[in-house]
Amino acid sequence: MKIRHLNYTFPRAKQPFFTDLSFDLPEHQVNFLIGQNGAGKTALADILLGLRPFKGALTPSLTSLYLNQQLPMLTSIRVSDVAMLILGIETGQRHLTLETLATVVDGPTLAFLTPLWSKHYRELSGGQRKLVQLLLFLQVDRELVVLDEPTAMIEREHAAILFAVMRSHPERTYLMITHDVRDLAAFPTYQVLWLADHQIKASVDRTAFEAASPDSPFMRAFQAI
Repeated sequence: MKIRHLNYTFPRAKQPFFTDLSFDLPEHQVNFLIGQNGAGKTALADILLGLRPFKGALTPSLTSLYLNQQLPMLTSIRVSDVAMLILGIETGQRHLTLETLATVVDGPTLAFLTPLWSKHYRELSGGQRKLVQLLLFLQVDRELVVLDEPTAMIEREHAAILFAVMRSHPERTYLMITHDVRDLAAFPTYQVLWLADHQIKASVDRTAFEAASPDSPFMRAFQAI
């Protein structure tokens, strides 16, 4: 995906926030977006998803999915109900059992959901609730998937399951906003985009990231977020 000469001004703002912003988002891999709070990471994600009007060019146009915050759920709802809500709409199935679930989700998702299938939300930990929704939405077939800090406040064992599901769909393009450098180690190929001063200040692949000096401006920026 190529972003060229992007300009964006927040509503009621007098000055543009992004001016002539251009960068590449390599397809069929994970792209990490880092930056301080207020750098414009969420605004940029919204623009890429077509949620904010802008001037410039994004090519090609990709079908997209945005996973930002956990959906509110009643404590009495079951994991099976959540699966029916999300996957039933996507697949058109009116009833979803564990047996039929196996035909519409990947292996890591099935393994995680099986022991939780009949549990109520009140019986799950916060990390389990978040992961249930992330994994189910990741079964929805979209070309571009944007994840806004998906590993925040979940255990690393749950993060590992999330990453396994992402790796099981290599045909997708991912943009993942993160503050945790440990997330990068889960993927064999990736790009890191550093957003600062309303521009992409640096764009490096895994080889360059691992070779970067801890004292470089890029690495200091990552350590500071």
